[in-house]
Amino acid sequence: MPSWNDLGNAWNTLREIDVDEIRRESEQSLSIACIGSPALLEVITELLHCNTEARYQPAWVDPLRYYNPPLVVVPDNFRRSDLLLLVTDGRQPLPRSEMEMFNQLEAVTLPLLVVVLYSDRLTEFASGDMPPFLRAARTVTLADPFAAGASDTVASAILETIPGELRLAAARQLPGLRSTMARELINNTSFSNAAYTLAAGLPQQIPIISIPFATADILILTKNQALLVYKLALCYGAPPDFQERIREILPVIGGGYFWRQMARSLVGLLPVWGLIPQIAVAYSGTYTTGVIAWRWYAGNELLSRERIRQIMQEGMQLGQEQARKLLEQARVQGSQTPGRVRALLTRRRGLPDRNPKQTPEE
Repeated sequence: MPSWNDLGNAWNTLREIDVDEIRRESEQSLSIACIGSPALLEVITELLHCNTEARYQPAWVDPLRYYNPPLVVVPDNFRRSDLLLLVTDGRQPLPRSEMEMFNQLEAVTLPLLVVVLYSDRLTEFASGDMPPFLRAARTVTLADPFAAGASDTVASAILETIPGELRLAAARQLPGLRSTMARELINNTSFSNAAYTLAAGLPQQIPIISIPFATADILILTKNQALLVYKLALCYGAPPDFQERIREILPVIGGGYFWRQMARSLVGLLPVWGLIPQIAVAYSGTYTTGVIAWRWYAGNELLSRERIRQIMQEGMQLGQEQARKLLEQARVQGSQTPGRVRALLTRRRGLPDRNPKQTPEE
């Protein structure tokens, strides 16, 4: 049966984790071509640079490149951008000069995002006069660009539009994207650990073979949590020294209090409990780790034990919901597997599928 020492050994093995690929991903250059009037581009700049309280501020060149319409000739550096961001004023029809410029941009094959300010309607973009590429573009409307949540709306759209391998670099370079990226990292890693626990937990329903899996499972979950902390640190502009970031976060998590609580929960889950509590604990542990690290890197915030306990409870509730969904998906897929295997074997043997439930018409 694993013990607290096993969890300590798990942290010791983190020194062997190769994070070079994550570091290179976060340090990639980024270029976003922003087209719009100076007043509109000023609004976008404020939305994308709105986070000013982070522990680490950007020490690199701003990735935003500004172009005012109309563009008579498309510059070469414009074509090398990673994202084309068109900003328009939804309160008035598009000028003819901008329409002609958009026709010229149709030949530029870049990921495209259109942001319509001061309107929540897309009437102009439904017009038959609009170039097809613009009508088909991803479009975001902001009736009030200074309202709460406006920055998150633009951030989500940008992160979903740019190439996936540039998302961490984009958050690192544009403070306005960081909170959205942090939530996504936490949710995705928590879900991944929950899904891993489901896969690893299936053999644990057989008591004879349950014990050998436990320590290895803690190691995998802890490794994923450590990588989550590292990505959050990079997202918020921290220096890319992995070991230093891990050493930095351990005292922030509460002098081992959080880890001891999670270790007891993991160790105490006997096979007879079933999978839902195991999956919920894995989700909650990852979720809590991510939120604590997020608040630390976002604003030097040290969470109290009471607040950590509340976050753990919130994570447990979310984890139980995810556990039920995952188990339901597993049951559905499991019920379909025998038929798929039978069909595969009959095709390989060149035999007809003798499924009695299948009619000749099927």
